[in-house]
Amino acid sequence: MTPAEAAQLDIKNLVAKIDQEPNNWEAYIDLINVLMITENYPEAEELALKTLGLFEQDKLARPHIFYALGNVYYSAGEYAQANQFFNQIDDAKLTHDATMMQAQGWYAQNKFQQALVFALTGVEQDATDLDAQILLGNIWLALQNSWEAQEAFDAALVIEPENFDANFARGIVAVVKGDVDNHWLIKAKELDASKFQVQAERLDEITQLLAGQSDNE
Repeated sequence: MTPAEAAQLDIKNLVAKIDQEPNNWEAYIDLINVLMITENYPEAEELALKTLGLFEQDKLARPHIFYALGNVYYSAGEYAQANQFFNQIDDAKLTHDATMMQAQGWYAQNKFQQALVFALTGVEQDATDLDAQILLGNIWLALQNSWEAQEAFDAALVIEPENFDANFARGIVAVVKGDVDNHWLIKAKELDASKFQVQAERLDEITQLLAGQSDNE
């Protein structure tokens, strides 16, 4: 069975489940997610808005539907709309994820100061979130501040020393700072040589951008 066929089967099964359990909001969200993964964004949006209308008074369902809607818009590149829904989430279990999705949305729009606010909040919420630390480091790099970026990437490496992205990004900082011992890039290449080759262009681009920066020391 191909991935496309498996997705179609999932959709069929979830539609049947919703028909049998029309009050099961989790089944709606599962279907929204499958539609999103298969890039059927208009259908995913339509279903998500319909689901929100059906369960608007359900305090447990609402934040999960907001999150699903936010993910649909984010995946479709509609970051401003996505953040409108992520910003309404008040469920304790979803707050951190929603915060980081907003950080990613602003980062994707190259609005780094706004992204920084949410990324810092996200790291405060959960300092053990590897992806949050890496995103924070990348935002600091985009703001041409390698010292704070170094702190974030070092924190990421404490969480997962064998992570390619953390090692590669820390290696970028080392290049910018002129460190002689750049074992991070060596480690990144050992972890994934093909990915390293692809990312090498990013290395050149970022180091050129940061060359000669004052770094607000």
